[in-house]
Amino acid sequence: MKYTVFLLSFLFSVSFFAQKNQKPFSGELLFSAVRVIPEDSVRESVLLYAKDSLVKVITFSTLMGKQELIKHLGVERSYLLLETSKGKFAVKTDFSKHQDTSLQYTFKKKLGSKKICGKKAKKLLVTFKDIDKTFEFYYYKKVAAKYGSAFTSFPGLVIDYYLPTAQGVYHYTLSEFKPKDPPLTLFMIPDGFKRVTLDEFMEDMTRP
Repeated sequence: MKYTVFLLSFLFSVSFFAQKNQKPFSGELLFSAVRVIPEDSVRESVLLYAKDSLVKVITFSTLMGKQELIKHLGVERSYLLLETSKGKFAVKTDFSKHQDTSLQYTFKKKLGSKKICGKKAKKLLVTFKDIDKTFEFYYYKKVAAKYGSAFTSFPGLVIDYYLPTAQGVYHYTLSEFKPKDPPLTLFMIPDGFKRVTLDEFMEDMTRP
């Protein structure tokens, strides 16, 4: 059961929508996050690599440890890389079935902007169901939201945002933005990982 909850919550956090009107993006992004509800010392960081239609998301969390996901946007396919006591697995997923509709929220554009990592970011106001507060989000208009790790239906890549989870509300902020061309090998499944479906992975985990 704990693997099911982990997989579903993680797949939501890295879901993508098809975006138009923005050019393909290649680069490296680093996000830092703190838990603000409840406010404590829990930290998280997200390292994201993009190469046109390929994305790799590496999450480091004080609660969950290290997680890696490789996404192929063009074919709507992703592989979650997991190292367990029963071996190394590349769990195949269809991220089109995990679009960011699990959270009920509304957003609207708002006048205002600020510089984040030297680039202009525009403002959004976001309200979540069951949370009596309005949050300020910021996004890059010229980078498609599909390259991000959350809220991929927005008009651009969110780079300052809040994410409600079962463990609380986290505040993510972009701390590094590096346009570059990552090597193709970065997006390949490493040697030693067994490719399995989600059902096959769950069977392996419950097998004595």
